[in-house]
Amino acid sequence: MKKCVLAFAAVLLGSCGSGDGGSSTVAVPPGTSGPTPTASATPATISGVTQSVAVATFDKPWAMAMLPDGRMLVSQRSASGALWLVAADGTKKAVGGLPASIGVLDVKLAPDYASTRQIFITYMVEDRAALRVGRAKDEPTLFPQRMEAAHAVLGNGTTGPELSNVVTFFRQDPTIVAFDGSGEPGGRMAFSPDGRYLFLTSGDRQELDASFLFDLSNTLGKILRFNRDGSIPADNPFAASATAKKEIWTIGHRNHYGLAFTRDGRLWSSEMGPKGGDELNVIKPGLNYGWPAVSNGDNYVGPAIPDHAPGDGYEAPAISWTPVIAPAGMIVCGGKLFGDWSGDILLTGLQSHGIVRVRPQGASASEVQRIDLGTRVRDIAEAPDGSLWILTDGAAGELRRLSPVFG
Repeated sequence: MKKCVLAFAAVLLGSCGSGDGGSSTVAVPPGTSGPTPTASATPATISGVTQSVAVATFDKPWAMAMLPDGRMLVSQRSASGALWLVAADGTKKAVGGLPASIGVLDVKLAPDYASTRQIFITYMVEDRAALRVGRAKDEPTLFPQRMEAAHAVLGNGTTGPELSNVVTFFRQDPTIVAFDGSGEPGGRMAFSPDGRYLFLTSGDRQELDASFLFDLSNTLGKILRFNRDGSIPADNPFAASATAKKEIWTIGHRNHYGLAFTRDGRLWSSEMGPKGGDELNVIKPGLNYGWPAVSNGDNYVGPAIPDHAPGDGYEAPAISWTPVIAPAGMIVCGGKLFGDWSGDILLTGLQSHGIVRVRPQGASASEVQRIDLGTRVRDIAEAPDGSLWILTDGAAGELRRLSPVFG
C-alpha cells in the first residue's frame, strides 16, 4: 500500500469567518462618548453533527440542488432516471419532461434561476446504434452508454412540476461500452462565481489507455468549460487546435465527482483514485492531471502505477488519500449555521461513511476533521437557512438534515 500524501491537522482550525457573526469595533475620538467596542464573535467549534431521521427515500439518489424557497431538486440514477421536487418535510413530486435516460446525475440551478427558472442536468443514455468502442466492446450483454448535459426551464405542468425548453448541449464522445458498475461518467457541474461559465466533469468511462485519454479529440477523462448558454468559449485553452474538442479545459482525470469554487475564485475537483490515491485538485486551464500515466494509487490488477513526482509533467493533487475516502459530493460551506466550517470544502465519502472537512489555503489544503455518519454518503447541499442536507447511497437512499453539535 502506498503512503498517503495527506496533510492532516491534529486539531480543529479556527473559522475563516462567515461574515455573519458579531459587530465590528467602533473607533471613538478621545474624550467623547460612544458605543462600547465589541470584538467580532468567533464561531463556536463544531465537534460533530446530529442527523434527522430519513425525511424522504429515493432509488439511487445522486445529487441535490437547493431552491431559493427551501425546497430542493433530487436526482436519481435509477434504471429510468428521475428528478424530484422535494419539500423540507419530505413531500415529493416527480418532475416531468425529462430527456429519456438510464439515470439522472447532477442538477444545478442557473445563476439567474430566480428570473429564468432554468436548471442544468446531466444524465446517462444508452445508444445501441453507437459504434462499439471501449475495453468491454466485445461483451455481448453490454451496450454503448454516454453522459449528456442539458438545460431546461422548470415550471408547473398540468399534473405537477415539469421541464420545458429542454436543450441538450453536450454529448460525451465517444460513446463507450463499459464493464458493469458505475462506468465512471463524471457529470458534476459548477458555475463560475461571475455566472458566465459552466464547468463539467467528464469521466474516463473505465478506459485505461493514456494515449487515448490524453487525446484532445475525445472528451473522456476531461473537465470541460461552456458559456452560460451551453456554447463553447472562444478562449478555452485548446480552442485554436484544429483537431481538439474545443470545450476541453483540463485532461488526465479518472472519476471526478466533486466540483466547486472556493471564495478566492479557485476551482477545485475531487476525484476517485483506483486502489488508493483519491485526489483533491486545484483546476488550472490546459493542464494534465496525469491519470492513468501517474497516480498515488495502484491498479487493482496488473503493473504498479508511478506516483506523482516533481518534474513528471503532470499536475499533482493538493491532497491525496490512501486508504480511499471515495469522494462523491462536494460543496464549499457558506457558514450561516455551521459558522466554524465557513469557507471549508466539505466532501462526502462513500468509503469513509461521512463528511471529510478540508481547509483551503490558497492553492494548498489540509484535512481538518472527519464526521462519521455511519453510512455511504452520496451528496451534500446547503439550504438557504444554512442547514446541511445529505443523500445516503443506495436503492433506498435517504434524505437527511444535519444540525451542528458544538463542543
